[in-house]
Amino acid sequence: MEIARHQFLSSLPTVQKAIDECEFMAIDTELSGLHRPAGSRRLDTLANRYAEYREATRRFIIIQFGLCTFKWDEPSGRYIAKAFNFYIFPTSMTGKIQPDRLFLTQAQAFDFLSKQGFDFNKWIYQGIPYLTVAEEEAYVQQARRKMSEDMPDIRIDDKEKSFVETAKQRIDAWIQDPSKTDDKDGVNIETRNAYQRRLIYQEVRKHYPDLTADGRNGFIRVVKLTDKQREKRAKDQMFKLKKDCAGAVGFRRVIDMISASRKPVVGHNMLLDMCHVIAQFIQPLPEDVQDFKKLARKLFPCIADTKYICAASPYLQPVIGTATSLEILRSETNRDIFSNPRIDMDMEFPRYINDMQHEAGYDAYITGISFLKLLSYVENQVNPPPPPPPEPEHVKEEKKERGDREANGWDISDDEEEEDSKWLEDDPVDEVYNYGSIHYPLRDMHGEPTPVLAEFVNKVTMVRTGFVCFDFAGPEKIDETMDGFYLLCEPTATFPSDEALQQVFESHGRHIVDRIDDKSAFVVYENIQGNVDAIKQLIMEQLSSGVVVETIADYVKRVNAISLN
Repeated sequence: MEIARHQFLSSLPTVQKAIDECEFMAIDTELSGLHRPAGSRRLDTLANRYAEYREATRRFIIIQFGLCTFKWDEPSGRYIAKAFNFYIFPTSMTGKIQPDRLFLTQAQAFDFLSKQGFDFNKWIYQGIPYLTVAEEEAYVQQARRKMSEDMPDIRIDDKEKSFVETAKQRIDAWIQDPSKTDDKDGVNIETRNAYQRRLIYQEVRKHYPDLTADGRNGFIRVVKLTDKQREKRAKDQMFKLKKDCAGAVGFRRVIDMISASRKPVVGHNMLLDMCHVIAQFIQPLPEDVQDFKKLARKLFPCIADTKYICAASPYLQPVIGTATSLEILRSETNRDIFSNPRIDMDMEFPRYINDMQHEAGYDAYITGISFLKLLSYVENQVNPPPPPPPEPEHVKEEKKERGDREANGWDISDDEEEEDSKWLEDDPVDEVYNYGSIHYPLRDMHGEPTPVLAEFVNKVTMVRTGFVCFDFAGPEKIDETMDGFYLLCEPTATFPSDEALQQVFESHGRHIVDRIDDKSAFVVYENIQGNVDAIKQLIMEQLSSGVVVETIADYVKRVNAISLN
């Protein structure tokens, strides 16, 4: 289902219903440009990688957002999917609220999207606007000030003084004797621009506290309201404020729904997606990566990355391989070994019956399908179902007899013919065909991820670093296949400076130093020049005695042994 700007508010209940009833959601985004790091470094530190992604959220924006919900349907033994596609454009829903946003576009990204059929006209003319949390708060405060007429005074230009004086004279004449004016119920002050309107509001507020200025199309009407009329006007203004605010917040309402559900959110290679979603719709990303992790977990406590699942599961690596793009996963999970579970699109959401690759809604749909099939396969390997019980002998004999009759020309007895005639009778109960899929719940009765899913929760792929993944819930684990060292400074010693470490390690190849804290760090090489153990001995001789050096392989073995004990 594609939802345009003019359909957005009326479609929100449909989106909310899909989220409320689903087991999990999958998301995908299309961006105005992609993060491209400068230089030719194959490896970088965690802090630098996050800083690059954070900077990307300041330059580029999400221009299309895909959401697909997946609900387990017990009677039919399958999952039912509902996919939504939203164009996102930083304009105004009402024409009155329009933050002046600046963003970059990348020619390569737009060229790619145009070849995939992306509708740029629809993006601009039908894209849904949005406000961040801080922008919404500022909008509400400003609107409330207007309602209470608590606005700061502005200077009256010399050229507008005669306009103001004329308006005040007309109001004074009406107050003195309404019957001698054109309109005994009030005064209409015609205005040519917003500045004149602001001046009239200001003068009425300052000099005529018993009167009310009401903005109309092309003029302001000044009247005296009764207490009952004032009360009704305040209620109308509050209703309008809430309605305008709902429209101004725009697409962030969908993000708020996803966050409020606390349900699993699935993506593919989704670290950059998460950065953009939070920065664009919630708040600017914090400078420190650890603060970002806390914020992300507060908003989305359970996320899963299909690309990471493929890389981390020993059951999937032999059957999927190392190529795990979304297109490849879509093809791989169509194989017979991934036949469970059955997944169908809801019949009221037929948009993606045919392929529409690189449309965000479709890619979210494929991401969710891949997730279910991958996780089901792993579940089946970890907890294989018991073999079916043997058939009773009488059942085997009945099957054999029926097979013999069919082979001899369908020799049906009179009893069977009488029984078959009942097929023509109306069935009082609508039968639902059951596809027989095995349902592996994602969360237990306490709302926690099941053991198999828990292995992958809150871990996402992070390329070109020395770590296995980006871990939202804890410290990153070093990749044991990397060449390098773990450095630990004794409590009483001082950790070497970056310059000192550079002098010690640079002669052995291109490397990065990824500090864990002020007493420890990893040194990871792109391609170490020499034997790791021999280099370790040289390094230990050059560093101060207060620094312990381990190869990454030895460090991983030690940590794993501790965790087992």
